[in-house]
Amino acid sequence: MAKQRNIIEKTFLSSVISIILAAMAVLIGVVIDGIIIGRFLGPDNLAAYTLISPIVNIVTVFSSILSTGVQVICAQRIGEGNIKGARQAFSICMVVTSVISAALMLAAILSRDEIAILLGATGESSSLLPLASDYLLGLALAGPASIFLFEFNSLMRLDGDASRIVFAVAVMTVMDIAGDLLNVFLFRGGMLGMGLTTSISYLAALFIMCLHFGRKDIIFRFSPKGMKMRDLADILIIGAPSAIGSASTALRTIVDNHIMVKTARSVNAVGAFGILNTVFTFTSCVLIGVGITTSMIAGMILGEKDRKSAEQLIRISVRTATAIGIGLCILVFAFSDPVAHLFGNKDGEVMVKMASRGLKIFSVSLIFYGINSTFTNYLQGIRRMGHSIVLSFLHTFFFLAMPAFLLSERLEENAVWLSFGIGEILTLSTFFLLAAVKRKGIPLRAKDFLYLKEPFGEPEDEILNVTVNAQEDILPACEQIQIFCASKNADERQTDLLISYARNHLTNTVRYGFDESGSNTLEIRLVRHKDRWTMRLRDNCKPFDPTGSEDIKEEGVRTEYVNTLSLNVLTVELTA
Repeated sequence: MAKQRNIIEKTFLSSVISIILAAMAVLIGVVIDGIIIGRFLGPDNLAAYTLISPIVNIVTVFSSILSTGVQVICAQRIGEGNIKGARQAFSICMVVTSVISAALMLAAILSRDEIAILLGATGESSSLLPLASDYLLGLALAGPASIFLFEFNSLMRLDGDASRIVFAVAVMTVMDIAGDLLNVFLFRGGMLGMGLTTSISYLAALFIMCLHFGRKDIIFRFSPKGMKMRDLADILIIGAPSAIGSASTALRTIVDNHIMVKTARSVNAVGAFGILNTVFTFTSCVLIGVGITTSMIAGMILGEKDRKSAEQLIRISVRTATAIGIGLCILVFAFSDPVAHLFGNKDGEVMVKMASRGLKIFSVSLIFYGINSTFTNYLQGIRRMGHSIVLSFLHTFFFLAMPAFLLSERLEENAVWLSFGIGEILTLSTFFLLAAVKRKGIPLRAKDFLYLKEPFGEPEDEILNVTVNAQEDILPACEQIQIFCASKNADERQTDLLISYARNHLTNTVRYGFDESGSNTLEIRLVRHKDRWTMRLRDNCKPFDPTGSEDIKEEGVRTEYVNTLSLNVLTVELTA
């Protein structure tokens, strides 16, 4: 059991780092813009930047619904061994993304003034209209790139090319910082230049990621043949909770902006909220990365119908989210003053002071944000769509906006700062309440939070799990398979075939795949169905497809190999 948990932990932890970096790729350019705008262009420009920030969330609505939907479907189909179906879902997603991206870009360019007014550049803030409009014009080209970047985040990880994501993010970050500084000190392009440098850096990162799809050894290849509208419908349904979350975040930001304008009645208050919202964007990217990794692995587990792996996933994801959340809380609280000063010069002292106080109050919410995001994404991954949609809305809008609105008359801008912590505590309480209702008692263990639709997979007594870590484990593993087959009344042919496939694969993998680090593990999962046997052999060694060199070729035996999430997965299916 411990070794099986270790391979899930290794897969999760190796995935989550690149996924966090990839999630940051979509938003880090805007964060950098906020710092440099506030530091060198002043409070008015930062206030204009703040008004436009909900556009990032609106774009994320479309990227979230498509990226999460296609990620979960592809991971599930890979878990089922349906590589052709995964490619079909990928292909139709790329077509729809291209159309939506072009439409959003044109809307931003042609209606930028109207959008800026809608977001608050009117009345007492009407002076911000030209600044907000210019920034939106420059940022328009980043929209299509950001949507594709968001989708490639998990798909390239499923395809085993995480290093390219890291490189693309690094190039994008360097280009954006350099471009922003050149715009401020050399070109003096104002808010239009700030938006353009972000767009250029995003496009550079997208170009680097697109090189992945020229490789031959990949799962996801674009092909118009076999695309189905049913796949698009599934993508939209599965991605709906993410879209609800992004839309709700945008709406909550607009509400909070109006609360700031109404109660504090100053550009400084709007700018201070912009600083806090930028820090929230950055920190939430890190924690959302944990959630994205969770939904991706959950989709694969759903395809495999592996309850034990689901329990292990809950344990490692919640533990990771909690540890990162506590770390971010400490960092934001301890460095609230210097972080706030990053966004302000001598003309923005009042704004910086308000932001520093807000960051200290806000930091506590980070302890709970990652856990809530992880549970919401897990529910998407296992396709509990009703739960996920409702909880996304509560988490990202209702539980935050309502406290801010109700407390704003008495506490003014402090109501917004406090609403983050209140909202996270209410959301986490809701998750525990749902688990308690389902369990009919206090939820204490990982399996109490699985939320799986029953029946899920085969009964536990129809499943054999065996872990191999060294050469000496091979013979005992084969003996366990023989004993299990005998207990389930398998005939001699079935038993011999299963043992032969297992022994050959185990021997080759341990001999040629295991390295000297001792970190390699191979796990066997043998399932007795009513009309067939399924054996999954999964390891974390270097990629190798054994199906072309199997010594055993038998009628009634189907083998399927895939390398995903840096795991080799060989599935052997026998007709009973």
